[in-house]
Amino acid sequence: MTDISNTSKPRPQLDDAPPLLGSWRNIYFFVLGSLAVFIALFWALTRAYS
Repeated sequence: MTDISNTSKPRPQLDDAPPLLGSWRNIYFFVLGSLAVFIALFWALTRAYS
């Protein structure tokens, strides 16, 4: 049996920086921060209209 995995295209580098915000750490902080903002916003709306 022939192994064809070596004849395929080379894999892209997985350690490249993301195109937005410069690093994966910054993206994670952005996502967690926006989640916290949405939770606070929905909590405030719930308190205001209940």
